Amino acid sequence: MGDAMCQVGREEWFINMVGTVQLSRSGAGALAKLAIKAGEIKKGTHESLLYQHKTKPLVFAVWADNNFVRTLSNFHSPSIVQGRMKRRKRNEVTGKREREQSEVDCNEQQVDYCSYYHWIDKGNGQEAKYDLSCESHIHGWPPKLKLRLYNCNTNNTYKYYTVLYNMCHPGQTPMPILNCIHNLTHSNLQRGEEIRQRSYGAPPSATKDITSTTCSDGRKIRSDSARQGFISPTAANGTGQVLAGTPQTPISALSARGLYHQQAAFNKLKRKQPGRNHLSVPVVVTSSGRDCRYDKCPGYIMSRQRKRSYPTKYKCEQCSIDKGIDFWLCHTTKKINGEEIVVDCHTKYHVEKNSFLIGGTQCTPISDLTEEETDPPDNNIDSV
Repeated sequence: MGDAMCQVGREEWFINMVGTVQLSRSGAGALAKLAIKAGEIKKGTHESLLYQHKTKPLVFAVWADNNFVRTLSNFHSPSIVQGRMKRRKRNEVTGKREREQSEVDCNEQQVDYCSYYHWIDKGNGQEAKYDLSCESHIHGWPPKLKLRLYNCNTNNTYKYYTVLYNMCHPGQTPMPILNCIHNLTHSNLQRGEEIRQRSYGAPPSATKDITSTTCSDGRKIRSDSARQGFISPTAANGTGQVLAGTPQTPISALSARGLYHQQAAFNKLKRKQPGRNHLSVPVVVTSSGRDCRYDKCPGYIMSRQRKRSYPTKYKCEQCSIDKGIDFWLCHTTKKINGEEIVVDCHTKYHVEKNSFLIGGTQCTPISDLTEEETDPPDNNIDSV
């Protein structure tokens, strides 16, 4: 709230506005600050200072409650009402508040503000449940203000909807506001022209030739692009066959955006380290461990029905990315009868799935806990 906002509300929007205001937001704030510093009013006296604009219908008021409450209005007169507010007065000697409330004097606009503020507070709380957040330091103030106005408009529209629904359908329950927001969002997304689907173009070369041409689907490409024959995958020739060209970017089955970036980072890491293939990576977990996903893990074949005895804190980095879930496999040692035994479900699982080779020879498990037979398997894996 401020002088400018009050004038816009009065002259442009034709809205009566009253609300709290800071001293720096109003021209009368400097005068009120000097009056408070001079001791014209003191806290707890419930006295008021009123400042009216010379030409504009603006009234700045300071009310000495338990703290100084400053309000600004564009439709009130500078008047004091008696007995309209109840407060627990503070004893000047002991400094304690009285047990019972008593009537005090107050300025008129403060009374109206207190009468309607609880409705504003409830409205703000209702809007906050479905707030469209926007980082102001990234996108600036205007988008955040637009989203705020959109939230207010949605909440006000829902209030009109509930009133009209109760008038037309008495005794029935209107649609919840969350369902209304979902329907409104779906309706807004269906408006406008259909979004054209196409793949990304090729990066230009270092010649800095910025001349461009247009392909068959209306997309501009640079003349020094590495793939000049860019044709939309959806563009068809006269025979009804799809023309050959740059293939469209495949849509991943994983919708999570983080998995895409994780896959891209892992592919870049594998290019730098060609031998990085299905490595076992220890992960810090909040519990004592996770269950191994290998079907022949000792934790699965316990004779008695009880909690698995071999949780693991290791997972396969590449399998987790490919499957879209954390893929846990045992890769540790366990103490059996006082002797440390290697439990390597990680290696055994990838050997069965023909996932990797190390040094051109087949990887074989080295633990009796993960392999029941003594002879190596007959199947051989070709080198890759």
